[in-house]
Amino acid sequence: MVQDTSAVVELRQYTLHPGKRESLIGLFEERFVEPQRAVGIRVLGRFRDADDPDRFVWLRGFRDIPSRAPALQAFYGGPVWKANRDAANATMIDSDDVLLLRPVDARSGWPVLETGTSLIVATVHLLTAPVDDPFNRFFETRALTLLAATGGPPIARYQTEYARNEFPSLPVREGEHAFVWFSAFASEADYERHLAELRSSRAWIEMVEPELARRLKSPSRVLRLEPTAQSLFPRRTGNVHDFDFLAGDWKIVNRRLEARGVGSKRWDEFPGRSRAALHLGGVANVDEIQFPTQGWSGMTIRTFNVETRQWSIYWINSRTGRLFPPVIGGFDGDQGEFYGDDEDDGHPVKVRFIWTRRGEDAARWEQAFSPDGWSWETNWVMDLTRLR
Repeated sequence: MVQDTSAVVELRQYTLHPGKRESLIGLFEERFVEPQRAVGIRVLGRFRDADDPDRFVWLRGFRDIPSRAPALQAFYGGPVWKANRDAANATMIDSDDVLLLRPVDARSGWPVLETGTSLIVATVHLLTAPVDDPFNRFFETRALTLLAATGGPPIARYQTEYARNEFPSLPVREGEHAFVWFSAFASEADYERHLAELRSSRAWIEMVEPELARRLKSPSRVLRLEPTAQSLFPRRTGNVHDFDFLAGDWKIVNRRLEARGVGSKRWDEFPGRSRAALHLGGVANVDEIQFPTQGWSGMTIRTFNVETRQWSIYWINSRTGRLFPPVIGGFDGDQGEFYGDDEDDGHPVKVRFIWTRRGEDAARWEQAFSPDGWSWETNWVMDLTRLR
């Protein structure tokens, strides 16, 4: 699962004037997503509250606390917000229900939501004291195991970020000790089955619920949230033999944009050669690519998850030695699509790989970045020809 790496997240709940939710969602996704990402704000999930037609819920992330206020100032002081704020504010009764949060640990950030996710359930616990190590151990060892066993494993977990709000024109709820976790379901029926199993679990009733109740300041709040269409990424599954064609030696013609994200049409062309080998019966494969005119080389590692039937593709180059975050997906016929999250020049971007098989002896790979999740710029193309 590809997870967001934001160190700070806002959970924002808006109460709207009757009948105005769709107007706000349209305005938000058409006008406000890309400009926020352009200043370093990571726009995460956007949701309709399934139990209240006049509520809109969304999350946004920031690299860290020091970068939060400048990013917010850049967006709210910028031309897009100024041109559209009156229309947005006209839909809202209240926009101050905001929790400032941080991931519980490096594994609990927001994931990429894929097509097929129809319901996200957020459980908001307000506690009498800050989340501490004993609470996290309790949740890890007791609650998380039972939630997973009953079909509702948490996909993200957050706790209060106590740093000072350096952008006071947007209030956040202060004095709260929050613990928030999210689960994802393919359907309402799946959620109901999960609830039924949980309610019949003796361990949940006798061990988890009493321990949670002992720590609560007020009753837990459960939000049933329906992702907007643009919050979701296509889900591609594949086959363990998808990349069998790649085994062997290849001649590569590379074309790479000289400048990304500025509308450039100038491409740099350079040669390459690669050798790929299959491992573990095809469950993994590795290729090493040499770029003789560039002064550096690269390596790709691909692994196939037999349970989810998806490939994870990792890239590393000799210049940095850093393993880049994976893109995940699979093939449909001769074309494969793979999606993930990364950064480009300090800005968060969505990443897409497209692989196209062209018979036994030719293939194409394309890389594209997107600042908003739906507008894509292809910035690197490799045309491969097999060496005999």
